[in-house]
Amino acid sequence: MQKGYEHLTPAKARIIAHLIGDGCVYRSSETNYVIKLEVTDAESLDQFESDLISVYGLEPTRGTNRSGKTGKLIPFVSLLSKRAYEDLHTYCEFRSSTWFVPSQIFAADLSIKREFLRALFDDEGTVIREGRKMKVRLYSINYKGLCQIQQILQEFGLESIIKAGYGCKRNVFGLIPKDTHLFAQKIGFNLQRKQSLLE
Repeated sequence: MQKGYEHLTPAKARIIAHLIGDGCVYRSSETNYVIKLEVTDAESLDQFESDLISVYGLEPTRGTNRSGKTGKLIPFVSLLSKRAYEDLHTYCEFRSSTWFVPSQIFAADLSIKREFLRALFDDEGTVIREGRKMKVRLYSINYKGLCQIQQILQEFGLESIIKAGYGCKRNVFGLIPKDTHLFAQKIGFNLQRKQSLLE
């Protein structure tokens, strides 16, 4: 393991955000401890892989899984490491309904908070057109978690609202920054396809 992996860095903040978003952390057996991100965006996968190497000094593996919904192959980056698994669980819970923003993120400086937010918005955020304006939404079934994200956005001078009723089952909440232009300036996306919609 990489020396100093316990410390919160911008790279680790992104890892945590991705695992809250589209990633997962689980035990597949008594000896297999899995850290995984499975998305179609190559940019996110490349960053996740680079961040894992940067933080833990371990080489992840790549592969594909077939989507149960579409049948298409979805690429993933995965790391098997008990110590990394245990380290990440000292920060927070990663399940969709119970995740929360780690206290270490709340205590960090704005540069680390920005990286955390950008990675989370890369995974769970979208940019849509409403009339003549573009709007950003961050989706989650976890209302309490979104309230914590709302608090962090306020530190950047960004006000937001949370609306209910999204998703097929109408059980998804959407966090919507009030000023999209200011969001693009203060936070933005790492994913160029999403960032370009704001420019």
